Amino acid sequence: MARIQLKLLFCLLFLQAISLKAQQKSELSDSTLMQEVSINGQRQRISYRLDRQRIDAEQVLTAQGGTAFDVLRSVPGVVVDANGSLSFRGSQEFLVYVDGKPSPLSGTEALQMIGAASIKDIEILTTPSAKYKTEGDVGIINIVTKRSETDGWDISVNGTASTWGTLSLDTKINYRTGHHNIYVGGQGSDIHNKSQFEQEKQTSANGTTVTSFADGTRFRDFRTYIGQGGYEFNDGWHRLNIDLQGGRTINPRGGDMTYLTNLSPDLLDSHDRYKLTKYLFQTAFDYTWKLNERGDEININNRFRYDRFSEEYTESNMFDLNGARQEGTRGYETEHHWDCDGALSYKLHYRQTGILEVGYQYTTYSEHGDYRICYWDLPQQEFVWQDDLYAPFYYRRQTHSPYAQANDRIGPLQFDAGLRIDNLIDEMDLPTITSRYKKYTELYPSTHLAYTTDKAGTFTLGYSRRTNRPGIWKLEPYITYEDYHTRIIGNPDLKSEYIHSLELSWRKMFGSTQVNATIYARRRTGVVDYIRRAYGAGVTLDSIINAGNEWREGLELQVVTKPTNWWQMTANGTLSLYNYRATYEGCTNAHGTTGTIGWINNFRLAKNTALQFDGHFVGGQHLTQGKESAYVYFDLAARQSLLQGKLQLGLVAHDIFHTARYHSLRSSALLRSETWVRPTYPNIVFSVSYRFRQPSAKAKEEALSKEAEFVGKDF
Repeated sequence: MARIQLKLLFCLLFLQAISLKAQQKSELSDSTLMQEVSINGQRQRISYRLDRQRIDAEQVLTAQGGTAFDVLRSVPGVVVDANGSLSFRGSQEFLVYVDGKPSPLSGTEALQMIGAASIKDIEILTTPSAKYKTEGDVGIINIVTKRSETDGWDISVNGTASTWGTLSLDTKINYRTGHHNIYVGGQGSDIHNKSQFEQEKQTSANGTTVTSFADGTRFRDFRTYIGQGGYEFNDGWHRLNIDLQGGRTINPRGGDMTYLTNLSPDLLDSHDRYKLTKYLFQTAFDYTWKLNERGDEININNRFRYDRFSEEYTESNMFDLNGARQEGTRGYETEHHWDCDGALSYKLHYRQTGILEVGYQYTTYSEHGDYRICYWDLPQQEFVWQDDLYAPFYYRRQTHSPYAQANDRIGPLQFDAGLRIDNLIDEMDLPTITSRYKKYTELYPSTHLAYTTDKAGTFTLGYSRRTNRPGIWKLEPYITYEDYHTRIIGNPDLKSEYIHSLELSWRKMFGSTQVNATIYARRRTGVVDYIRRAYGAGVTLDSIINAGNEWREGLELQVVTKPTNWWQMTANGTLSLYNYRATYEGCTNAHGTTGTIGWINNFRLAKNTALQFDGHFVGGQHLTQGKESAYVYFDLAARQSLLQGKLQLGLVAHDIFHTARYHSLRSSALLRSETWVRPTYPNIVFSVSYRFRQPSAKAKEEALSKEAEFVGKDF
């Protein structure tokens, strides 16, 4: 594989050298960089660029009242699991950026922080170039928020409510005059996920076999309260952005269930709670200096985030039917966290179509805190601290990354090639348990090719090497509680995953029909996974390990057409071949096929009235210790625009036929665990969005003067 990478990189650098001698001007316009496709005047939901695809958030009606999370649910290859977490192409490892800057949060939590009404586009980089950070095996998700482009006031207010009890309100005030722009805003949201839960579990430990049954409800919430403000300056030669954010996030989850085992005829009430609270502050600045008319520029940027307090709280409770506590635990992990990243880069336009970029990026991440836990003492009828399990910790990671990236075009061929060098220092100290120190250097190449002709369409080829580095929460070698019957432990010797991603795409218009097809292959070594085993009577322990190696090949197909003037239809299909080779005892080899089907229909009922009906099929898939079953669900959404588009009313009904359900089975020599999860019905979301724009007097005068120019007319 290493030889193939070097050969690809050498070939692209050779083409780069040839392009330096080329004198002809490219006939391709910049429109090939981002293909904006319209079908009978209606914009396409997804458009494409050399290294990314872009989703137009306004075209996804089923995301109304939702977040970036809901916009992405309509993308081929995206699946939401029973816990409400989003995965793309079989992985939950991706980086999240907002307007090109790292989000203060990560994963699904970061996606739930940005309301869909505030989003202009979402970009997905599946094989990111070498100039981007290397974490995340399926790439980077960049959320592009709406910005005012004209002078004057721009005020937007968005509100949401749902039958699940979701409430959210966000507002943004923007004032632009000349080269200056000032904005302030705030967001408050309480997003709820509710489901019915059943589980049958059989464990064998210490010569005892226990069969247990759990039945009840589970929930997962995302609460975000964030304020934001900033200043922008742009005179064509100097661009400056200063941004401040601060607030609090609270992410509770848990369940309330009746519990029965074969050891006792009595029913018990089980209640488990988990809550992660963060008080965070982030500041960022980005400055670009355009050096000449050719477009050469220097950029410097920096972001600093500080969590002045963060607490992860777990609680498990077991009561008899009379309300008397039988068992219980309470765990507290408190920490202070800060991270900082920045970059300095120089971009050289060495010819009209060629750009060479070199730069240096750094990241430093630190946190310290401690973990405490107490158990319920039944004879004493009180919680007792377990002093022998007290664990203070300190963790720090530094990354220093020089990189070089070249882009060019030769006739119909566009390409880029890059190389990134990551120098890392990892330091972890748990004084009562263990310590680790690592220092190493790694290379990360990337390449992209695009070839466009009128007859054949556009072909793109992309490759990148990436990694998933375990954070402190996966390295902590002490037991925490998911619930009373499920315990989790980290692994201080956990190693990074390494991923090679290759994909080939083809796009072509056939009249008013667009066809997009992508073939991808991803090899992941040192796969990190949770392995479940029997820990005690009726209790399982999830241990995180490097379980094996994975190969995944897939096909994504999208067809967009317009059968009538008022109906646009999008059909998505994915097929993924999975092959897993276990390298850890307790895991088994697995292979299989899974896929998804999406049928998305957009109806223009009137000039200001739109309707969307979606149908989705999610195929079953194999796990390292079992499998998940297939399921289907359907969504219906409507949008009404009023007051010349300033006011928009939205209504979305999720899973309208109540067919979504998640069924999984895990098994090993001493364990069999079968789980059924079904989202609570109904889930109907109502949203209101209002956007007010008042151009300044100067802007109105400029517009009038432009309209008064009779250019090209002969009177």
